[in-house]
Amino acid sequence: MNHIAKHIICFVCACASLQSVIAQDDQQQMLLPGEQPKPTKYVAIEEEKQHMVLFQGFTLSVDVFGPVSYAVSDYGTAEAALRLNLKNTYFPIVELGYGKCDTEDFNTKVSYKVNAPYARIGLDINMLKDKFQSNRLYLGARYGFSTYEYDIAGPTMTDPIWGGSGAFTIPNTSCTSHWIEALIGAEVKIYKNFHMGWAIRYKREVASKKNDFSKPNCIPGYGYTTNASCWGGTYSLIFDLNWGMKKSHKHRVNVEIRDVVPADSTQEQTIDNETELKDGNRRESNDGNQTE
Repeated sequence: MNHIAKHIICFVCACASLQSVIAQDDQQQMLLPGEQPKPTKYVAIEEEKQHMVLFQGFTLSVDVFGPVSYAVSDYGTAEAALRLNLKNTYFPIVELGYGKCDTEDFNTKVSYKVNAPYARIGLDINMLKDKFQSNRLYLGARYGFSTYEYDIAGPTMTDPIWGGSGAFTIPNTSCTSHWIEALIGAEVKIYKNFHMGWAIRYKREVASKKNDFSKPNCIPGYGYTTNASCWGGTYSLIFDLNWGMKKSHKHRVNVEIRDVVPADSTQEQTIDNETELKDGNRRESNDGNQTE
C-alpha cells in the first residue's frame, strides 16, 4: 500500500507541474488590447574555423629494428627515411637503406652472402579524423628495388655419377629485384617534435633478374625469398622538421543582432489598428449628423 501511495503522490505532483507550465505559457501568449508582443532577440554567434596550411614541413626518421635484427639473426638493415608532410594527412616518402645477409643452410652447409643498398618510394595516409593532433595512425604503400651481387659457396661434395669431389663457389652474381609493400603503422608524440612509431609490412616480390645457376636467397630491404611473400617491421625514431603545426588565419562568421516581431503578431496588430481607425471614423460621422 505504501508503494501505491507513493506512486499516486508522484503522479499528482507531475500533473500539477505540467498544468502550471501550460498556464504560464497561455498567460504569456495572451495579449491585452493595444498591447504589442515582445520582440524576439537573436544573439550573435561567432564560428571559428582553423584551416591547415598545405605544406607542413618534413619528417626525418631512423629505423632501430633493422640493426637489432642483424644482431640476433643472419639478416638486418640500416635505414633512414625522409617524408613530406601535406596537411598532416598525406606523406610522400623516400626510404634509403643498406641490407646485409650472411647465412648458412643447416642441412646442406651452403652459405649465402649479400650486402647492398636498396630504396623504396611510397605514400602514407593519416587515418585519424583530427588532423591537428600530433599522433598519427596511417596506412601506406611502397615500391622497393635493389641492385646487388651475392656469393654462394658450398662444402666439398662427391659427384655420384662421374666421381670425384670438390667444393663449389659462385661469386659476384648480379641481380636486380623489385617488390611492393602494404603497411599499417602508428606514431606517438614523445616530446615536442620527437615521435616514436612502429609499422608492420606485408611484402611481395614482383620480379627479379634470374641466374641460370642460382637464385637469391635474401634480397636487401626485402628479406628472405623462401616464399612468394614475407612480413617485416620497423620501429622508428621520428623527428618532425616543422617546429609546430602551421595553421591559416581564423575565419569568423558574424550573425547580426536584430529584434524581430513574429509575423502573426504583426498581422494581428495591423488588423486591430485598422478596426480602431474605422470605429473612430464612424463616431465622427455620427457626431456630425447629430449636430446638423
